[in-house]
Amino acid sequence: MIREITKADFESFWPTFSAVIQAQETYAFDPNMTLEQAFALWCESPLKAFVFVENDVVLGSYYIKPNAMGPSSHICNCGYMVSSEARGKGIARLMCEHSQETALGLGFDAM
Repeated sequence: MIREITKADFESFWPTFSAVIQAQETYAFDPNMTLEQAFALWCESPLKAFVFVENDVVLGSYYIKPNAMGPSSHICNCGYMVSSEARGKGIARLMCEHSQETALGLGFDAM
């Protein structure tokens, strides 16, 4: 199930988020950011953020926001993370499909 993220969801997902940013392989985020800083960045700054939940466990998350201001604000940008235990199970694909539908619903023309 994919739903809008809550603070409790993000707190549950924090170990995955922290591991991803500390690896410094996919996101250029400060690897030492706090949970509060990460929540603001991933959940409050974007237009929306979502989680993929299975059996009450948060296995993935994504955000959606405009790519930039001004002339390119009709293009959206998304970021995706999936827990290491859940990788290879199609969760990122499902979140990507959900984000495409969400983008259209938010009025974006491209991703």
